[in-house]
Amino acid sequence: MTCSDLRRKGFCAKWSRSAALGVAAVIASVALVLPLAASGATSPVVKSADVPGFSGALVNHSSRSLYILSTEKGAKLKCTGDCLETWIPLEVKASVTTIAVGPGVKGKIGFVARSKTMKQVTFNTYPLYTYQGDTGPLQSNGQDITADGGTWYLVKSSAASAATTAFTQDGTTTTSWG
Repeated sequence: MTCSDLRRKGFCAKWSRSAALGVAAVIASVALVLPLAASGATSPVVKSADVPGFSGALVNHSSRSLYILSTEKGAKLKCTGDCLETWIPLEVKASVTTIAVGPGVKGKIGFVARSKTMKQVTFNTYPLYTYQGDTGPLQSNGQDITADGGTWYLVKSSAASAATTAFTQDGTTTTSWG
């Protein structure tokens, strides 16, 4: 049965060349995005941003500031239970192997298992969190809070090693803890 036979029965529409090219373009773009989405490479994005008082801080895809707990170096999770009500882990599905990283991010991105189905994103081996007390993007209300067995710090996006990962209260890099 041909399209003209089907068209007579109301089942086949006549396509113009431009409509066919438009559909082909959509199919091609979906074909490119699906492998990235399946690997998790497109979400979440971590990037560098200027949080007031902290130039070049690491933020998530929504420009929410990212924090580390000083005692979690080496991806040893100490923020559990009640801690997770205040500090929200930056998590991805367990199947994700890479995430998209914006310009200015120099540190090593990794992961640590949170559960059988989720893992937490790490930066220079420190698990990353957002703070419930930050009510919007580019805030730093969680900076320098001592709780949960350590101190919470904003992350310096340009830090190439664990020793230089966090900002101190005055915006300089902390190097003497961990």
